[in-house]
Amino acid sequence: MIIFLKQTLLKIAVLNLFFLLLMSLWRLVFFLYYGQGMDFSGLNSDIARAFFMGFRFDLSIIAYINALVILAFICLLFIGKAKFFEPFFRALKYYYGAIVGLTFIIYAVDFGFYSYFQSHINTLVFGFFEDDTLALISTFHKNYNLFLIFLAIAAFCFGIFKLSKVILKNGLLSISPPPPPTRKIFIPKTIISVVLLAATFLMMRGTVGDFPLSVHYGVSSNAFINAAAQNPLYALQAAIEARVRDRRDPDYIALSGYDDIRAAFADYLNADIKEIPQENPEDSLMNAIAYNKEVESLKPNVIFIVMESFGTDLIKYNSASFDVLGELKKHFDKDYVFYNFLPAYSSTVGSMEAVISNIARRQGSVFLSISPYADKKYKFSGPRPYKAAGFQTFFVYGGNSSWRNSAAFMRNLGFDFAIGSDGMNGKHYPENEWGVFDEYLFDYVYEILESNEEQKFIFVLTTTNHPPYTLPQDYEPLPLDIPSNLDKKIVGRSLAKARFAAYQYSNHALGRFIDKIKSSPMGQRTIIAVTGDHNFKNIYGYSKEETFDSVRVPFYLYIPPKLRKGNVDTKVFGSHLDIMPTLYNLSLSDAKVWTMGTDLLSKKAQNNIAVHIDIIMDADFVVVYDFDLPTEFYLWNRKLPANIVASKKTAGHGRLIKHFLAMNAVSDYILKKTGESLR
Repeated sequence: MIIFLKQTLLKIAVLNLFFLLLMSLWRLVFFLYYGQGMDFSGLNSDIARAFFMGFRFDLSIIAYINALVILAFICLLFIGKAKFFEPFFRALKYYYGAIVGLTFIIYAVDFGFYSYFQSHINTLVFGFFEDDTLALISTFHKNYNLFLIFLAIAAFCFGIFKLSKVILKNGLLSISPPPPPTRKIFIPKTIISVVLLAATFLMMRGTVGDFPLSVHYGVSSNAFINAAAQNPLYALQAAIEARVRDRRDPDYIALSGYDDIRAAFADYLNADIKEIPQENPEDSLMNAIAYNKEVESLKPNVIFIVMESFGTDLIKYNSASFDVLGELKKHFDKDYVFYNFLPAYSSTVGSMEAVISNIARRQGSVFLSISPYADKKYKFSGPRPYKAAGFQTFFVYGGNSSWRNSAAFMRNLGFDFAIGSDGMNGKHYPENEWGVFDEYLFDYVYEILESNEEQKFIFVLTTTNHPPYTLPQDYEPLPLDIPSNLDKKIVGRSLAKARFAAYQYSNHALGRFIDKIKSSPMGQRTIIAVTGDHNFKNIYGYSKEETFDSVRVPFYLYIPPKLRKGNVDTKVFGSHLDIMPTLYNLSLSDAKVWTMGTDLLSKKAQNNIAVHIDIIMDADFVVVYDFDLPTEFYLWNRKLPANIVASKKTAGHGRLIKHFLAMNAVSDYILKKTGESLR
C-alpha cells in the first residue's frame, strides 16, 4: 500500500508542480512586460515579496483544482478496488486538460484586460456582454490575431492533456492497488486521509493565520508591484462577488453611516441640519439662477462634448514633433482649461450617465442606464432646465443608439432627440467598429446647430478614440515622433502608435469643429464645453504616486465674449458633477436648477472637492476610499506637481471622507425616493 501511495501521489504532485511553475512563469512575463519603463529602485525586497505572495495565490489555486481529486482519491483508497482506480486515473488527464486549460485561458484574458484597464479582471469585464459585443469582438480581431490566439489556446489545452496522460500513466498502474480495507490498515489510511485533507485545506486558505488569502492583499507601496502579486482567478472571484453585491443595490445611506438622510444632506453641503427641509430634503440642492440681461438678449446655444478616452496625461508630452492636440491646441491656449479635473468613472457609460443626470455615481453601483432608475424622471435631469427655458435638446452619439440602452435612457432624462449613428437622417457617414468617425459626427452636430434659430442644448458622445483605433483612410497624421521620456514607459509599441494617432485624430477633428463654430455667426452665441469620459488606457502603467495622472481628464470651456465673467481660476478642483452647474449659470436666466455639483466659475469652487469612484481630492489632500478596503491618505507632493505622497490621517482627510460618504447617501436617496415613474 505504501509503495502504491508513493507512486500515485508522487505523480500527481509532479504534474501539479509543473502547473505551479507555469503560473509563476506567467507572473514573471506579466511583471517584465507591464513593468517596462518603471523605476523600481530600492524595491527589490518588495518585488521578492510580490512573487512569494503570488506563489501562495497560485498554490491556493492548485489546491482548489485538486480538491476533488483528493476527495475522490480518499474515497477510492478506502474502497480499495482496482476496477475503480483504473478509470479514475484515466479520467484525470481529461480533468486536468479541461480545468487547467480553462485556468490559463482566464490568465490570458486577464493579461489582455490589464493592457487596457491597467487592472486585473474587475466588474468591467461583464461589459463584454452588456456593451456592443459585436464591436468588441471586431476590436479584438483587429488588435490581435484571434486565429493564432485560439490556436495557441487549443494547443496549450492539448499539451496539458498529453502531459497529464504521460505523467499519470507511465508505471502507475503496474503497482497493485491496496487490498480491501481491514482493521489493520484502516488507521494508516485514516491518518493519510486526514493529512491530505488538512494540507489541501491549508493550501486553499493560503495561510495559517486568522484570515484566508484575499485579492486585496498588498506587499508594497508600489501599485504595480501589488498588481504583479495578484492572481487572475482571485481577481475574477472578487469581480463576481462585487457584481452580485452591486446587483442587490445596497442601502448606501446605511452603508455610509447615516440613519437620518437630512444629516447626509447637511454634511454634503457643509451646512447646519436645520437648513435641510424636513420634507423633500433634495430641495436643499436647488439653486436659483438670477435674471441675466446678457443671456436673455444673446440666447446662447450650448454644446457639451464628451470625448472618448480624452485623458489629460498625454497632453504634457505635446510638441511640434509629437503633436497629439493638432488644431485643438490653439483653443486650449486661448480659452479656459481646467486640468485639476476628475471623471466620474473609469468607463464611458459610468461617466456619461453621471455627468448628464446631475446625480453622483454611487461607488460600485449598477449603471443607471440599465437599472430600474432608467425608467424614472428626476428633477436633477441635465436637459430639464434647458427644456423649461425653451431650448431644443439633443443627445448625439457616434455609435449605435441601442448601446447600453442609451437612447431610451436619454429620452427618459428629457432629451427631445436621442440620435445614434443609426438615425442621422438616413445619412451613412464613414465609420469604424464603434461608430461614425469624429469629424463626420461633428459635421452632423454643426448641421443641427444651424438647422434653425431655436436655442439648442446638444450633448455629444464620440467614439473614434477607442480600440481598435481605426481611422479614416484619407487622414494624414501629424508628426508623432515619440519623445524619449515617454518612449521608455510604453508597453507595446505598435499599439501605442495607433493609440497616439487616434488620440491626435480626435483632438484635431475637435479643434477644426471649434474653429468652424467660432468663425461662424453662431460663434458669438454658442458655449462649448469638452471633457473626456476617462483617461486614455493600455499604453503604460502608473505608480501609486501618479494616481492623479492615471485618472484625470481636462475640462475645456469656450465662453462667447459677451458672457464672460471677469477672471476665471482654472486651477480649482472639479469633476464631472460640476460641469452642468457651470453651464447652467452661464447659459440660463431666471431659472431653478437641481444639481449635486458646483459652478466652477463661482467663489464656492475655491474650496471644491473632486471625486472619481474611490478617489477624493481637493487642493491640499487626497484620499483613496473603498467601502471594502483600508482607507489610504495622501498629500500633494510640492516638489513633483500632480504627484502624491503617503500621509497620516488629518482633519483635511476627514473632510474629504465625510463629503464622499454623504455624496453616496444623498445620491442613493435621490435615486430611490425622488424619481417619478414614466410608465
